[in-house]
Amino acid sequence: MRKNLISFALASAMICVPYSLSGAPKVSSLAGVLIEEGYTPVTLKRAGNEFYVSCKLNGRSASLIVDTGAGRTAIASALLRSLGLSLTKGEENVYGMMGLAGKNISAGEIKDFQVGPYQAGPHPVSAWDFSSFASAGRGLSLDGLLGIDFLHRHHAVIDCFRMHLFLKPPSAPSTSATLSAGLKAGGCTEIPMTPISDRGLTVPARINGRSGYFVVDTGAAHTLLSQNAIAGLNMRLASASRFWTRLNVQDVGKNVRVIEKAYFTTMEIGNFSVPPQWVGVTDLPHSKSGGTENVFFGYLGHDLLACYVGIIDCGALKLFLRFDPVIDAARRKRGG
Repeated sequence: MRKNLISFALASAMICVPYSLSGAPKVSSLAGVLIEEGYTPVTLKRAGNEFYVSCKLNGRSASLIVDTGAGRTAIASALLRSLGLSLTKGEENVYGMMGLAGKNISAGEIKDFQVGPYQAGPHPVSAWDFSSFASAGRGLSLDGLLGIDFLHRHHAVIDCFRMHLFLKPPSAPSTSATLSAGLKAGGCTEIPMTPISDRGLTVPARINGRSGYFVVDTGAAHTLLSQNAIAGLNMRLASASRFWTRLNVQDVGKNVRVIEKAYFTTMEIGNFSVPPQWVGVTDLPHSKSGGTENVFFGYLGHDLLACYVGIIDCGALKLFLRFDPVIDAARRKRGG
């Protein structure tokens, strides 16, 4: 199976592998193939607009958002203190969608880091105050963010549509080439991701002809555009509807207000064309240079990642997207 995997039919979550003993294609699930490759599956859970995993940190239960928009894994300071973790003042910075949230953050190490049934062993963490993420309307208290440092090290594969996370040990051989070949043969578009500073992963994009980039942010329930980045793009704008104003979007340490919505005519993420639709707009940080190169468009959130059957290979730094007409029809019926 490892050598002959050629296609993922993502609409039905099946993998077709030729040359079985019977002469007919052998069919397995994506999860089945990844498990055979040595991955441990973990189911993502949902509370309000957040998607999280149940973890154990030195034996203590914790709920962590799986956040490809976070460069570092950050844990609530109060929880780390209760664990007796020795913290040292370092040079770590914490970033959010509103820019730099804190400098010289304390750092330490969790000796026994467990994500669902997956035993990760020791892992360094940063301490942060997550008290602003009180559980009102969520049904949980947020204990931290599982950042790209952890996800990259443990070869994480995230299935955004089915809300599954797959992890395997850092010492295990990479199977990213096999995964890439199968996904592309199944109709997916492969998009390279680039890590920047401590902000997580980015992908190249174009909106109405302008080039820029998105931060791929599984920690954001909804895609948000920067008000500054879309200025002059002739996008149709409208006041934020009740739906958008009720999103309760939060950043590290502050609330983020969706101020309006915009309708794009053309959007490409890498070589993948996103159908025209409305997205939220807010006042995100932006460069003061006035140039058009490397424009920060905003955050590619879980809504579009799930709608276009996103698979994120954190080990190989690749995003895979696929248009599914059934899923897109459901989106249009909901008015997306």
